[in-house]
Amino acid sequence: MRYYSAKADEAKPDADAKDEAPQAEANPLEAQLKEKDERIKNLTDDLLYSKAELLNLQRRSAEEKKTMGDVAITKLARDLTESIDVLDLALKSVPEALRAAPSDAAEAPRALAELYDGVSLTRKSIVDMLRTHGIEAFNPMGEKFDPKLHEALYQAPVPGKEPGSVLDCSKTGYMIKGKLLRAAQVGVVQESA
Repeated sequence: MRYYSAKADEAKPDADAKDEAPQAEANPLEAQLKEKDERIKNLTDDLLYSKAELLNLQRRSAEEKKTMGDVAITKLARDLTESIDVLDLALKSVPEALRAAPSDAAEAPRALAELYDGVSLTRKSIVDMLRTHGIEAFNPMGEKFDPKLHEALYQAPVPGKEPGSVLDCSKTGYMIKGKLLRAAQVGVVQESA
């Protein structure tokens, strides 16, 4: 049998109130803590996203910079290859016998030989400079004709030569970093009829 006293009844609600008070105080703190955790998570996600975007932007910028440099070099290289063609024509116009004059030769042949040497050195200097920038010349003489690399100017039947091979190279071709800069202009051996 249990006896109730008024003091016990009064004490009991106070105990319940004391238990509810910490829970009431804990709930707002828990809610604030959850809210802060969610905010931290969102800010962390935003930070990681921003870092990824920055890295992508840096990578794209570096690629664009490289591409722009390659485009600029390509335009200059095309112009310089035309200059090399002109120098080649000048060198071919000097007869073999006059390309190297002895020191006791008359002034005119010696001057022509020196001019030939100067033009030859200028051509070599330009070709070397292009090579340092990844531009290589190619002469497909004797190779199989490749329409991706060669521009056929004419065809001629030549006995004893393999049909479809390059017979003559009028203009040297150029590659820039493994890509075609200018196709070689060639004559191709035609099949005999």
